[in-house]
Amino acid sequence: MSITNNINKKILAFFKQHQIKTNSKFLVGASGGSDSMALLDIGLKTGLNISVAHVNYQLRNEESERESFIVKQYCLENKLNFYYKEAKINLLKNLQNEAREVRYQFFNDLAEEKKMDYILTAHHQNDNHETFLFNALKGNGIGSLKGIPERNGIILRPLLQFTKTQLLIYVQENKIKYGTDSSNLTSKYERNFIRNEVFQKLKNKFPKFEQGLTNSINFLKEDYLLLNQLVEEIIQPILTEKKDHTLINFNNHIPRQAWYHFFKKYGFNYSQINSWLESNSQSGKFIESSTHRISKDRKKWILSKKSINKRHNKIFYIQKNEKIEIPIILIGQMSDNLSLEMSNNNVEFFNFSKLDFPLKLRKWKRGDKIQPLGMKGSKKISDILIDFKISNLEKENIYVIESNNDIIWIVGVLMSDKYKLDKNSSICYKFSYEPS
Repeated sequence: MSITNNINKKILAFFKQHQIKTNSKFLVGASGGSDSMALLDIGLKTGLNISVAHVNYQLRNEESERESFIVKQYCLENKLNFYYKEAKINLLKNLQNEAREVRYQFFNDLAEEKKMDYILTAHHQNDNHETFLFNALKGNGIGSLKGIPERNGIILRPLLQFTKTQLLIYVQENKIKYGTDSSNLTSKYERNFIRNEVFQKLKNKFPKFEQGLTNSINFLKEDYLLLNQLVEEIIQPILTEKKDHTLINFNNHIPRQAWYHFFKKYGFNYSQINSWLESNSQSGKFIESSTHRISKDRKKWILSKKSINKRHNKIFYIQKNEKIEIPIILIGQMSDNLSLEMSNNNVEFFNFSKLDFPLKLRKWKRGDKIQPLGMKGSKKISDILIDFKISNLEKENIYVIESNNDIIWIVGVLMSDKYKLDKNSSICYKFSYEPS
């Protein structure tokens, strides 16, 4: 069997293994080098529905232009959709990281705009080896040492099962034109140094080192899956799922590494989790990742998504007989019917004659006070929330209503005694709060 048939057979097996329909819409990221041109041709020969995206970073003058021409010409000859972007990289920053960000942003934007199902990139086994050693030298853990994932969201890397040599044989066997990036020949970049210096010396001493690294990475992948499964089995019994957060009954017998691997999928790093555990996570304290927050309320931890809607911190004005839906659902209406329905914390009746419209709605803040119903003096809202056993997470979404800068209601919690109905009240004003 020729290497072309062998590779194409394995590529189709890759899509079957990941339960991906081959008639999906694929966007192939093609640089014009041997790896990506091999991927492009493999996609065509296996009958995939492909379009092509190419970024010209304009860093290598004629080389860059030649690579762009090669990709464009291949697409013209094979009647493939071709999407092109010229980009300028900030040379004062990490060149490879900058290029990667530009590239993936372009791919993701295109996939969304053109309604592509998946993005294909040309990472291969040797890229995996470089990533493994690079991360090992940086002191990273098993999550990084298990290599590049074959699938990450809509990004697929079907060539990870092949070596660079196999792909070079493929392009030669199929007479595919490709460009050579001369910057890969210099060892000034860290990954290039690993590729050009370290691996070449390893190959001289250990001719089969590539297969050894591949086997090690595959073992680490399996170990990582098992590790995560065991961590879930340990921690799941102490979790209580709520509507918008998860309660965690902390157990100090659970190993530190288990906590780290559990929280890692929510964006937390080892240093954060280590500090959180060592500080004994005082009540009211919290740590945040880019997407989540861990806080402590009494004897429990609370895992929740971070709120990214900053507009809810501003002041909202409420007119008479108005229903609002932002930032909370609240219905206000006048009534001269004093035969009151059974009241609850989400429905309150106020003396209309004492209200000064428009009322103000805002989130509570430290220092706020109210005169609780049935009391003569005022009390801090922070203390009232503690009395009502409102969790730290729930406190973040507590709103108050003001009339003439005086708080009349902690919404859904408690109203002010100063605005209650009395025997002289001829008109009442009803507020109904609908918790989300």
